Amino acid sequence: MKINFKLRILEFIVAGLILDLIENIISIKLTTNAEITANVFWIALMVVIPFAIVTELIIDHPNFWHKILRIKPPR
Repeated sequence: MKINFKLRILEFIVAGLILDLIENIISIKLTTNAEITANVFWIALMVVIPFAIVTELIIDHPNFWHKILRIKPPR
């Protein structure tokens, strides 16, 4: 596998999943004062996964904006 692909997957896991999951757990705790149980954790994880896929793997792709705006990427 190319190093760029490995870095994108690592970024997806760290920035997309882990950091967003921590952010969601903190938000749940601060806004609801709910006890963080395994059920709350899994629900937060299920919410994080689709958003992480969209943001980290699709929108942050190096050629995303070039394809959307139909411009040629710089060389």
